[in-house]
Amino acid sequence: MKLLKSLLAPVFASVILSACTLDAERPTDVQHIDKNDITWQQHLKKIKQIQSYSTKGQIGYISPQERFSSRFEWQYQNPKAYKLKLYSLISKTTLTMEMHPNGMTISDNKGNQQSDKNAKLLLREIIGMDVPLEHLSYWLKGQPADNADYQVGTNHLLSEFSYPLDGSMWTADYLSYHADNSMPENILLKNKSTSQTLKIRVDEWAF
Repeated sequence: MKLLKSLLAPVFASVILSACTLDAERPTDVQHIDKNDITWQQHLKKIKQIQSYSTKGQIGYISPQERFSSRFEWQYQNPKAYKLKLYSLISKTTLTMEMHPNGMTISDNKGNQQSDKNAKLLLREIIGMDVPLEHLSYWLKGQPADNADYQVGTNHLLSEFSYPLDGSMWTADYLSYHADNSMPENILLKNKSTSQTLKIRVDEWAF
């Protein structure tokens, strides 16, 4: 595993950004409406029905261990079948994280790969990311978990949520939505406990 990590290092070495580029503060003075709002409840019902979908965009990540930004493609079918592909912004290097029934496989376009039943451990060991990809499927859609503390904005869409996970708290702020389909465009994810920030811009939706 250490060998693979050294082989995959150029993926991130080519896209490292400064902290000021990636860091962002949560918005303040955001106005909210009642969660029982009919328009919001109709939208929530619609996105819950979206089971299989794909997105393309740009992702920025910062933690005490890693900082990078890259283009991404996300394909989701079910909790045991999804894929996140990262593209270097200045080279042809790609990194693919693919979930399958036997666990997760991380590979690059040069033939290097590593698999493990424990997806979280593999992500942490190979690239230093501690992001819960299994929850990204509905976070990207702007769908709060049933036990999440969330707020609805004046646009009748999800504004923010807080979600406890593995002893820490994740927060999400939905900064903008696509006008044509009311799906998230810019999302800010933060974990204060682990000092992780994840900025996601979704350029394309398909479902």
